[in-house]
Amino acid sequence: MLFSRKKKNVLNGAWEERGVIGTRIEIDAPHITVLWRNAPVLETTFSEVPEDGGTLLVLKACGLRYADSEKDYATLTRLFYRDGKLETVKDFPITGEDRETLEKTEHSRFGDYTIVDERLGELRGEWKDEQGIFTLSFSGDRLTANGRTIRIHLLHANRESGDRLKIADADPSRYEVLDYGQMEYLAGKIIARPMIFDAPPVELIFHKV
Repeated sequence: MLFSRKKKNVLNGAWEERGVIGTRIEIDAPHITVLWRNAPVLETTFSEVPEDGGTLLVLKACGLRYADSEKDYATLTRLFYRDGKLETVKDFPITGEDRETLEKTEHSRFGDYTIVDERLGELRGEWKDEQGIFTLSFSGDRLTANGRTIRIHLLHANRESGDRLKIADADPSRYEVLDYGQMEYLAGKIIARPMIFDAPPVELIFHKV
C-alpha cells in the first residue's frame, strides 16, 4: 500500500501490535485497510470524531471478512487513537469482545525487510538439490517447483549486515514458499527447508545447473 503525502495526518501509516503477527492496520486518511496475518479483511473509509482527548475513527463499514468467505467472521466495533496508540475492539460471534493496542511501525507487510528484487537475476535458471531429486526454476519474479508457479520477492533483513536473502512469496499472507517452509539465498546457494510435520526438519542445498 502506498501512502499519500497530500494530507498530513498523525493516523497515516501502518499500525501493528508490538511483537505480534496478527492485526495490521494501514491508514491513508480517509482510507483504511485492516489486515489479519497480512491478508486484507476490511477496506473502507472513515471519519474522525474528537473524543476523550483522542480521536474516534468512525468506519463506513466494520465487518471483518476473509477473501474467500461469504460472511463476516467478526465486527470492528471501535477504533480509537490517543497518545500515539490505536486501540481496537473486535466483537466475535462466539467469544465476544477482543481488545488490541497497536503502535506505528515502519515494517512493511513482510516485516522488518527491504525488498531487493534488483537481484532476482542472480537466481535465473534451474537449480538442483545435492541429491539431484528436487528442482527449482526461476524466471524473472517467478518460481516454479513441482509443476506449480508463484511470484516471489527477494528480501534483506534490515537487522542484518550480511548477504543472506530471503526468498518469499509475493503475497505476504503466505508464509511458506510452495512446499517449503523457508527458503534463503546465500553465497551462490539456495537453502530450503521442506514443510515436514511428522519427522525431524530437513535442509536441502540447491546449486544452479
